[in-house]
Parts: sequence; structure tokens; C-alpha cells
Amino acid sequence: GHGRDTLLSALPYVLKPSNFNGGSNDDNDRNDNDDDSAARNVTATTTAMKRPQPVHRLDRPVSGLVVVAKTKAATVHLSQQFEFRKARKTYVAIVNGCPQQYTTSQEDEVLSLSSAASEWSTIDHDLDGKSAITEWRVIRKVKSLHGKDGQLTLVELRPKTGRYHQLRRHMAWVCNSPLVGDTTYDEGTDSAMRLRGRGLFLCSNKIELEHPYYNTPTGRKEWIATG
Repeated sequence: GHGRDTLLSALPYVLKPSNFNGGSNDDNDRNDNDDDSAARNVTATTTAMKRPQPVHRLDRPVSGLVVVAKTKAATVHLSQQFEFRKARKTYVAIVNGCPQQYTTSQEDEVLSLSSAASEWSTIDHDLDGKSAITEWRVIRKVKSLHGKDGQLTLVELRPKTGRYHQLRRHMAWVCNSPLVGDTTYDEGTDSAMRLRGRGLFLCSNKIELEHPYYNTPTGRKEWIATG
């Protein structure tokens, strides 16, 4: 990218306008007892926005998926899902070394759910005086000449809260395995320095949310019909 608003500027050229042009916002057309009223509220718009709008953000060094809305109503609906933590995000990352995984009675340490590498574990470790919770699991371990203790690990991460640099700090401070390429939290060790220079190895690869139209009764019927 080229800095500020790169994504926002590119979106109009890679997304087609919305096809949802129905509905009226007139109070006389509303029926609060109608099961489809929510669907009309979501899709009620006369035209698509001039520029498609991202409804959440990724830190600049993070790659991956971004959810974009093409109507004002969809922007509100999707933004609220991220604001109220209804959208479920999953990341993959490569960390330096083998993440520590153990059981402890301390609330601010790793609470291991299973000793099996493929099972999810939970980090419950406050950040900046606020609750911060991350679920994680090991996907694959590989030997590396440059890795800490000769190893790099591919992990999957699911943040349950949204603290500043939560995933990066949890893996570095709690699991003692900073993300590869994390120049802020890798402590500048010899191993970390050898792994720098190719960006941050953290990618948003999965987002689960409610579609602003196809998750409504009317939308589901239309989706099934296209089936």
C-alpha cells in the first residue's frame, strides 16, 4: 500500500455496486410487528454508497480479510457486530520458538485446556489494566536454523477481546514466543533479528458474522432460491 486510505481508495475499483435498492424509510411503510421489518430496515436504501466502506480495521503490518459494506444500512449493521464483539475473527501466525503451554492457578497466566498440540488453549492475561482473552492452538511445528531453540511454530489465534496489540503481546509476553517479524515485541534477540525484514507474520484468515441481508427471513428465502 501507499499509506493512508489506500484500501478505501481502491475499493470502488474492485467492488460492484450493491443490487439492493428497495424499501422506503417512510414511517407509514413500517410495521413493527412484521417479521421482515428488520430486513427492510437493513436493505432500505435508495442507492449504494459512492465509495464502499470498510467496517473494521487491521493494524498496518497485519494482512488478511477486511469486511466491506456497500450501503449505509449494511455499514451500520456490520459495524455494530464488530463493536459488540458478535463478529468472530480468527488469525494465523508464525511464532518464534515453541509457545509455552501449561496449567497454572494464576489468573494472569496460560490456562491450558489440553496437553494435545491440536487442542485449543486460553490465555487470560490482563493488558493495560483490562481483561484480555485469547484462544490459541498449534497447527504445525517446523525446524528452523534461525528460530528460537531451532524451531518455528504455526499457530491459530482467536481473540475474545480487542485490546491493543493483544495477539502480539499475549504470544510474546505470556507464551514467550513473539510473532516472526514483530519488531515491537520480539526483544531484538539474535534469533528475532535474523527473522526480521519480511514483515509481520500475522494474517486474518477467517471472519464469522451475520450477513446484513441474507440472514433475515426474506434474505434466507432468496439465498435458498439461488441455491
